Amino acid sequence: MRASPGGGGRGRGVAAAVALAAAGLLAVAGLLAAASGAAAAPAAASGLTAARAALLDSAHDVVVESTFVPSAQRPQGEVRIVRRGGRAVVQTILYTRVLKRVIGAIGDKERRNWPAGAAGHADMERYVAALETFRRAAAERPDQAGAEVDRRVQGLIEFIDAPGDPLVAIGGVTLAATAGQEGTAGAVRIRARATPALLSLSPDYVRRNMALIVADAFSVNPGEAATRLAAAAGP
Repeated sequence: MRASPGGGGRGRGVAAAVALAAAGLLAVAGLLAAASGAAAAPAAASGLTAARAALLDSAHDVVVESTFVPSAQRPQGEVRIVRRGGRAVVQTILYTRVLKRVIGAIGDKERRNWPAGAAGHADMERYVAALETFRRAAAERPDQAGAEVDRRVQGLIEFIDAPGDPLVAIGGVTLAATAGQEGTAGAVRIRARATPALLSLSPDYVRRNMALIVADAFSVNPGEAATRLAAAAGP
């Protein structure tokens, strides 16, 4: 995995923060069940077909690029460009105690990029509404007492550029820490995912939003982001 050059300054403090973000997986099992419960109805409604299940299969994923968001110094998650079966996937992995703030920031960017009257605005509204559904489900989980409980929300958002059926998937995920080099942060590894909510949105919205997400996270322009995504998909 190649980390983004923009994620510099990854000292020991960052390594500790990311390791802590992935700790306490058993303690958040209840959260994942709650969040995935909200996701189950939309997924069933849209039809989790065999073809769609294949689009979600991450067993052979190749992480092309990854960066911490919003910064390496204060990571609340990661944005990744992934190659999956000859397709580009943009992943946003969340591990945060301030999910409301994170979802709010995503919504603000979406509304700026897709204002009222613009093509894709309705798709944006559906996406933001699905994020809010996930947030509310996570907020309703019963908190567990104890100083050792990790109350970070772990979630996964995927934009999948599948010809004929571009998808956005939102749901709970179980993460594990990976070791970084001396003095660097280790990224997280996806151990399992709950059945996500699946949104069938327009190809133009999904593809342009993939480029916008990458451009924002990696500090490049949308044209460069689109080039990176095309390269990630492979020939």
